[in-house]
Amino acid sequence: MLKIHSLIESVNQLVTGIQQETARLAQQRINEQLEAEVGLWLCRERHQRRHTVTGKGQAVCQRCGTREVKRFSRNGHRRRQLLTTFGVLTIRQPRVVCECGGSVRMPFTVLAPRQRWWEDLTAKIHRWAEWGMSLRQMQTEIGDTLATPVGLRKLNSCVHQVTPPTSIELSSVPPIVMLDAIWVTLLTDTDQHQVDALGRQRSVKTRQKMCVLVALGLYPHQGTWGILGWHLADSESQPAWEALLVSLEQRGVYRQRGVELLIHDGGSGLIAALNLLYPHIPHQRCTFHKLRNLYTAIQAPPDVSRQEARQFKRDLLRQIQPIFDAQNVQAAEKIRDKLCEQWHSTQPKWVKTLQRDWHETVAFYRVLARFPNWPRTALRTTSLLERVNRMLRRLFRAAGAYHTSAGLLAAVTRVLKPKLLI
Repeated sequence: MLKIHSLIESVNQLVTGIQQETARLAQQRINEQLEAEVGLWLCRERHQRRHTVTGKGQAVCQRCGTREVKRFSRNGHRRRQLLTTFGVLTIRQPRVVCECGGSVRMPFTVLAPRQRWWEDLTAKIHRWAEWGMSLRQMQTEIGDTLATPVGLRKLNSCVHQVTPPTSIELSSVPPIVMLDAIWVTLLTDTDQHQVDALGRQRSVKTRQKMCVLVALGLYPHQGTWGILGWHLADSESQPAWEALLVSLEQRGVYRQRGVELLIHDGGSGLIAALNLLYPHIPHQRCTFHKLRNLYTAIQAPPDVSRQEARQFKRDLLRQIQPIFDAQNVQAAEKIRDKLCEQWHSTQPKWVKTLQRDWHETVAFYRVLARFPNWPRTALRTTSLLERVNRMLRRLFRAAGAYHTSAGLLAAVTRVLKPKLLI
């Protein structure tokens, strides 16, 4: 047991030594880069006379506004602390002054003005946010690791530092586009206020359901996919879907660029938007949602047990499978007509559900007629997009509710932007 403790202590010392050495080398490298950039912007090396250089540079005096490099001179250093994942670095930032006495603003590339966190720590905070950690949990983790306090407001601003999806035209347009929505809770302010236990005025918030509309592009012949875009809306209405679809169309997602099929779950607002913007592209109803509606429409015999009723529904639903495995749409229609004739009298609701939206149920056959080598399983369901939504749902479940739409979009962007098609 003593040998194990001794070994663990040795390993901890080794890891600590590596972290300290890494921090020392990083600190040294940043300081050297800052000194090199000062020489670059002043057009002269250290201890070189000012009158030997002429011209203007990118550095600017904050008092007189001049860019004449011969009027600038070095004026010592200013100590700054930079938080990183492997420790707190002490940075010696060079200072430059003008002849007028004003401070010169240097366009450093390695260190931004008032920057306190390094990029590796920012990336780690974003990853914590994806895991659903709260701001106080992040604050405690950073305080224990770096032994320095971090404000909640700074953490919150770091979590929200995400860029919206790009709006440039796509280099290639996927032939299959899947569309779906996922719901989330957003807290919105009201005009009412209340006093908490500490006597502070707090605004009363109410819960509001919002939905994130997501579009996914699929290349079935390559087996690759990516996110095309997303939009935050208060409902799955036609205007909400049009806002997303119009942005996709502006990026080049339309029939002439190669879009062959649109797959959706059958929402009325989405169908109206698709009929308006993409009337000439086949619209495929997700077969999973169709089968779920068929299962609900089945009326089991009244004199059977619950287990027998469930088995009856499953057996009847299995008779639908040949429709989606047929050679072409004509063969599928023959199977449909046979089933409708067989069950018309005993399962009228089920037959009506089967006949409803028939052209959208078998729209994938039109694509298979042109591209027979494409896998049909990828042309009739939104299962791939449901997997992406599962990642968002896991994040939403951990958060519970979001206080601002900016925070909600930041969370969605951190998950979807790495998978964005450009």
